[in-house]
Amino acid sequence: MELSSEYLMSRSGLELLNKIFLSAGEGIIIVNSQGEIVMANKRSEELFGYNEAELLGKVIENLIPKEYHHKHVKDRQGYVSHPKSRPMGIGKDLVGLKKDGTTFPLEVSLSFIMHLNQKLVVAFITDISTRKQQEAALAESRTKLEQYAHDLETKVRERTKELEHLNLGLKSQIRERKLAEAALKESLEEVKKAETEILKALEKEKELNELKSRFISMASHEFRTPLTTILSSANLIGRYPEGDDQEKRVKHINRVRNSVQNLTNILNDFLSLEKLESGAISLKIVQFSLKEIYDEIMEAMELALKHGQDINSSFDPELNQIISDQHLIKNICLNLLSNAIKYSPENSNIEFSIRESEDSVIEIRVKDEGIGIPKKEQDKLFQRFYRAENATNIQGTGLGLNIVKRYLDLLKGEIRFTSKEGLGTEFIVNFPYRKP
Repeated sequence: MELSSEYLMSRSGLELLNKIFLSAGEGIIIVNSQGEIVMANKRSEELFGYNEAELLGKVIENLIPKEYHHKHVKDRQGYVSHPKSRPMGIGKDLVGLKKDGTTFPLEVSLSFIMHLNQKLVVAFITDISTRKQQEAALAESRTKLEQYAHDLETKVRERTKELEHLNLGLKSQIRERKLAEAALKESLEEVKKAETEILKALEKEKELNELKSRFISMASHEFRTPLTTILSSANLIGRYPEGDDQEKRVKHINRVRNSVQNLTNILNDFLSLEKLESGAISLKIVQFSLKEIYDEIMEAMELALKHGQDINSSFDPELNQIISDQHLIKNICLNLLSNAIKYSPENSNIEFSIRESEDSVIEIRVKDEGIGIPKKEQDKLFQRFYRAENATNIQGTGLGLNIVKRYLDLLKGEIRFTSKEGLGTEFIVNFPYRKP
């Protein structure tokens, strides 16, 4: 079932958003400007050893050792006075205090929101005990390997001296020395190999943390903007009780509807990415009318066009009945056309075509007259959560093209593009299909 605007505004929609908060894999704690915990999810209770709802009402300093209380209060008050998003890994390592008195290392990412004229701080908490153990193990491993290499080198020198004293002959001495040097070289290579593997593991973890930070920063911004619009419009609607204020009410209702649709699109991107990551999306190959899918796409896009925008479209009638995955094909087209509309100005043209480029290969083209993609950033376009620097003021998650690329991987297709900043972009998609 797709998430509609009406669904998200219903009780079930609110329950869905609540479930996302409660079941998040990271600890999430929300405190007010006095440092009191007003919300906490299940994971945060597990991290600190508290039962259900025991964290509510506690001061956040209860979750850190006493020796840090004074400094933390000062830091917290400073953050409330001058709040800003702080990604994961920024600042010093922190220590958490569990209910049973034990401590553990953690990282905290901070964000903030305004709700009911009250400033709230949102903390995303990650237990880094495993990483600290790996770092300690790496240090211990390096020490042991360096000692081993030193001991081996010492033994080589001692053995060489013994051979010289025993006067076993030049050939014997050279042979023994070479063997020892080879053993030392092999040992050092093993040391370097082990160190390389551990560094790769740490680099992978760093990459995941950076990806998590980009997600938290993006989600905080993209959710805050439509929620602020909904709240302000809802307050303004209440100020127009008279019948002749209907036009003003409709204006703000439309703002609420558009904001909820933006939230729906964000959630749909998240759900699509989660399904792709978990392998829940697989090909559903059926025979269907591509012409009907094309008509549905055109009907949906007509409602999304900006003032004065026009779509010049064409469809190859030979492709009416095909065998492929209609859901993936439709979503690929909707995503590319939505981007073309979003990143193009009013009174501009968009070209859209579906045709057979060669036998049993479908080609889809979408060309716009929009802001274009900076040349230096084009190689990063299909990365998760990546958005070009000239698109930061336009709402989006940075997931759409990554999802399109992965859909095409399932279809055994490919995507390429040409773009020039300020002049527009053209995307070309190719994928094989079967004929009835």
